[in-house]
Amino acid sequence: MAGQHLVHAAHGRRTWVGPSDQMVLGYSRAWIAAAAGTTMLAAAGAEYGCGVFAVRLSSAHHWGPLTAGWAFAAWLACQLATLPAGRLRLSVRPARTARYGAACCALGLLFASRIADPAAALAVDVVTAGIGIGLVSGTCVAVVAAWFPDKHILAGLVVGAVACGPLPVALAAATVRAHAAPLSAVAWVTVTVTALCAPLLQDAPRRWWPSGAKSRNHPHTHPSTTGKSGGTDDQSA
Repeated sequence: MAGQHLVHAAHGRRTWVGPSDQMVLGYSRAWIAAAAGTTMLAAAGAEYGCGVFAVRLSSAHHWGPLTAGWAFAAWLACQLATLPAGRLRLSVRPARTARYGAACCALGLLFASRIADPAAALAVDVVTAGIGIGLVSGTCVAVVAAWFPDKHILAGLVVGAVACGPLPVALAAATVRAHAAPLSAVAWVTVTVTALCAPLLQDAPRRWWPSGAKSRNHPHTHPSTTGKSGGTDDQSA
């Protein structure tokens, strides 16, 4: 790619510096972080909606706290099992993976709130919400980490957006008594927000490093043009 040059870090890792994010994306990479954080926030609404649904069912059917605990464990297992798929994605674009995850979150809430059998409803919601949040979080964190190799803290901030998820769910649950109404609202918000933000999620060039950025991971790095690397590149490799 024009405008790139190869850099060898002290620990042997090769990094391609440039071109700028504006040249690759057509917009600032800050939009990537904003879109990923907003998508995570929307998916978190479905995540906590699942928790509210589980607690309400447990209270209505006198299941006790153990049932909610097992539901949370199953949800967490589904999320952890799906998380690597969101990070790897193979040839699937991040925008599409994020949409798949949001659709799983939303469908789980919509279907679960309309299933008569409470145990089946909880099972459907737990599995689909776990798979959905795993796809969304894996995709968003991987994309932000690739575009911000010089600012690792941003990936953590994107994950931290999940902490704001309970706010809209708590408002919906407090104002609406029926199970279906708040869950349906959260589901549609999740799909709508993700549909608006997902097009901004794009893959960074492989081993891309922003031009002019400094990092402690590259203290003794000497950039060289790929066609003139010569013996220095061979020794570093």
